[in-house]
Amino acid sequence: MENKKVIHLYNRFGFGLTGKEIQQLSKISFEKKLEKEKVEEIQLDFSEFENVDFKNLPQDKKREVFKKLRKMVMDLNLAWLDKMRHSENIIQEKMNLFWHHHFACIIQNPYYGQQFTNIIRKHATGNFKDLVVEISKSASMIDFLHTKQNKKSHPNEDFARELCELYTLGRDNEYTEQDVQEIARCFTGWKHKKLGEFFIHPKQHDTDEKTIFGQTGNFGGEEVIDLILKKKACAKFICENVYQYFVNPKVDEKHLEEITEVFYSNDYDIKKLIIHIANADWFYEDQNILAKIKSPIEFLVGLSRQFKIENDNPKSWLIFQKVFNQILYKPPNVKGWKVNQEWIDSNSLPVRLRLPSIILTNALLDVQAKPDYDENPFDGMKQNKFSKKLGFTYDWDYFFKVNEGMDFKELFFNGKLSPQMKSFLEGRTFDSKHEEVIQLISLPEYQLS
Repeated sequence: MENKKVIHLYNRFGFGLTGKEIQQLSKISFEKKLEKEKVEEIQLDFSEFENVDFKNLPQDKKREVFKKLRKMVMDLNLAWLDKMRHSENIIQEKMNLFWHHHFACIIQNPYYGQQFTNIIRKHATGNFKDLVVEISKSASMIDFLHTKQNKKSHPNEDFARELCELYTLGRDNEYTEQDVQEIARCFTGWKHKKLGEFFIHPKQHDTDEKTIFGQTGNFGGEEVIDLILKKKACAKFICENVYQYFVNPKVDEKHLEEITEVFYSNDYDIKKLIIHIANADWFYEDQNILAKIKSPIEFLVGLSRQFKIENDNPKSWLIFQKVFNQILYKPPNVKGWKVNQEWIDSNSLPVRLRLPSIILTNALLDVQAKPDYDENPFDGMKQNKFSKKLGFTYDWDYFFKVNEGMDFKELFFNGKLSPQMKSFLEGRTFDSKHEEVIQLISLPEYQLS
């Protein structure tokens, strides 16, 4: 496969490539690369909490334990970020990020968060039905959308509504308010135990008949998911989200119908869907190249992989996420993080353009950020202003070694520069290769993938 296609492919199903990786991956198909990839779970060490009797702990000890658990949410965040920055399983990692956005869930318990994470990791390129079922049973989702308050005597519709609107069918698409009410009854009694094990409370579960999508029966939660997936509208909704995330925010209806048929006729096989996209000629058409704006996490991970960026201070990684409004495990709402052009405004763009230079010269990061009254990693922050050297390290020798012989404009922009940027660069000389690289990745085009 030619370089231009390889770069585009792994900008979307990865976080960008080094020149050395481009050479390696141009020799194998996307399908072969995916076959070689492994599912990497995240495992934190919870051993010190195994025998803790939380109910009978003195108040001061309880505060201490919960403080440690809150810190472990940070550890979970950093463990996931570390996987994205270092793993060779780049397709899997990008799919994990996509599904965390799709099934947006605020994580407050690190143990349940680890469970939630590993469910996504297990099924990210597997079967969509398995993914939906396991996410629905996860302790994090049960807590987040109040399923444990969903009882036969007092049904709670929160999960049923988001299951239809955000996770499977799309807003007001082939379901009614009556369907939502009936679906909520199917998930009554869904709960989890202390360590996140799922169970159905028999006295709180509604075993009477329900009528959903015009069909009547004694449906439970899993049966409802089957009913939803029988609708081709579900496959189309998921494929539209996949298309906007991996192909182009502007959907081509003909291509959408094509991949919907692939997904639906293959019983919601995610792997077959993304392989079809990666093999489609239209995926590589010019209008799809550099058509998306990188999220802050995609930006940071891509830069990290190119320059071996590290930081011994874990708070620096969190401050970055906070400043740029994409905190792992803490989406702003049930709809997930921002997408595409929502990431760019008059305040964020100037900072993002300076960011490569700030990181690669260890300069001051000087910004204003939105306050967080629950938890604020900004030490000494006054009036919500922040100015600090974050202390990232980088490896120029590594960068030049793995990109030896590469045209940097091809590497960063896939050869696609606007007329304005071409004019800006024409006849321009740089004092060093270092300056050239920093100038190039400070251009607006570097914000695109």
